[in-house]
Parts: sequence; C-alpha cells; structure tokens
Amino acid sequence: MILDVGDASLSYFVAGDGVPVTLLHGFTQSGRSWREVIGHMPAGCKWIVPDLRGHGETQIWKGGECTMDACTDDLVKLWDALGIEKTHLVGYSMGGRLALHIAARRGERLLSLLTVGAHAGLEEEARDGRRRGDEQLADRIEKDGVEAFARYWGSLPLFAGIERRGPSYVAEIHAERLRNHAAGLACSLRAMGAGVMEPVWDDLSHVTIPCTFVAGQLDHGYVASARRLAATLPNGRLEVVPRSGHAVHQERPDAFARVLANHLAMARAVGASASSSTFD
Repeated sequence: MILDVGDASLSYFVAGDGVPVTLLHGFTQSGRSWREVIGHMPAGCKWIVPDLRGHGETQIWKGGECTMDACTDDLVKLWDALGIEKTHLVGYSMGGRLALHIAARRGERLLSLLTVGAHAGLEEEARDGRRRGDEQLADRIEKDGVEAFARYWGSLPLFAGIERRGPSYVAEIHAERLRNHAAGLACSLRAMGAGVMEPVWDDLSHVTIPCTFVAGQLDHGYVASARRLAATLPNGRLEVVPRSGHAVHQERPDAFARVLANHLAMARAVGASASSSTFD
C-alpha cells in the first residue's frame, strides 16, 4: 500500500488484526525483512510495516529528505491514516535508532519500545569520523551501484551470523538489498547515518513506557549499548540473545519472536495495571 505524505510516497503493508505493532527495518533492508518474524508470532497483533525513506518501494520527491524527523513525520501520518492513536514500536539497527528518536520526540504515540542492535547516538568525539565515513560510503554507492555495495555490505563481520543460516538464505538477503536504489541508500546514509544522528540519550530518561533493548550475544559493542539503554530508561530491560550477532531477528527469528512476544505481554500487563489503578 502507498500513503502520500507530501514530499514522498510511503510504501507499507499491514498484516494481522489486534494491538498495533510498528516494525522498522535496518539500513539496506525494507519492510519485507520482518515477514519471517511475523510468521513466528502468535495471533493478536496488527503489524504495521513501512519501507523507510531511501529504502524499498518508498519514493522521495524532489526536495524531500531522508532525516530522522522526516521519517518520524511519515510514521505519525501513517498512524493517523490508519486510525492508530498509540502503537508498540520495534526497530532494528538504523530502524532502532529511529525508534529511539521517536520515543524521545513523540513518545506520546507509543505503548512500548523494543530495539535490536541499536544505540541512541554516538559520543561527540566519534561522530565526526563516522560522518566522514558515511559520506564516503554514500559516494561509493553512487559510483559503484547497489549490487557492488550490497556485496561489500553483506561481507562485513557485523553480518557474519547470517551466513550460519546457509547460502540460500544469504542469497535471499542479498536479493532483498538489490531492491533498493543507489540514490535512496546514499540519501539515507548522509541524513540518517550514526554520524549525523543527534544523540537522544538525555531525552530518553523521561520515557516511561515499557522498553526492551535486545542485542546478540556475539555483538559485543551493541550488548554494551543495550545495557546502557536499559540503565538509562526508567522501565528499560536488557535481553541478550545467545548464539547470535547483530541481526538477531534474521539469524534466530524463532528466538527473537519469543523475546518480542514476552515483551508485548509484559507491556500489555503494565498497561492493564495502569488502567486498573486509574479507577481504584
């Protein structure tokens, strides 16, 4: 489905019926990357799954941007169009950073938050070097094209865990990356990369919804980030998934589905308790 958001046409799909859960994909992916996880989940959820700006079938018109704020506005418009006042929000990697940005800026629209392999912004001394690196990668995408970049990106140690699922799955992931366009990926890196992202660590201390921060056991840097997030937010908790790396939801979709189901059940219980106490 397509939603006109003014300076872009937002591609998304909706699956299931029940409590709304919005899923945000990572860099070089699209909403399709969540289908396997959805298939492992029990009934009772309405899955709202967009292609973020610069990715998949979402198209940006001339003058449009790929910023965190632009993506946040897209999601608010999507929720409004679907009649959703509040949603659980789940994000992986780049989508996890966006989810944290949304929690900090538009937390009133959220029922709960879960991120996978994410952080809330780099320290100032690390941002400049990362920004330059992202700019170089964006130039590389525009020069060499999506296929060459997808081969390079997929070969990074960060995604070594995907290879444990075998060559056919690796080929599937590679084919999914090829559905993107060079201009979109370059735009995303320049405007939503970790180097350019404004850190929101300080803002998150005021976010009181139930939060779960997930990292793969082998993804050591992001385990540290998840632990810091869990300590920063009043109702944050850490979940480390054994025998997995950065892309937990793709490396071990069954295990991740259990983590997500437990998180949603916990969030619903907290919400039910809060509603009950209102009438005491």
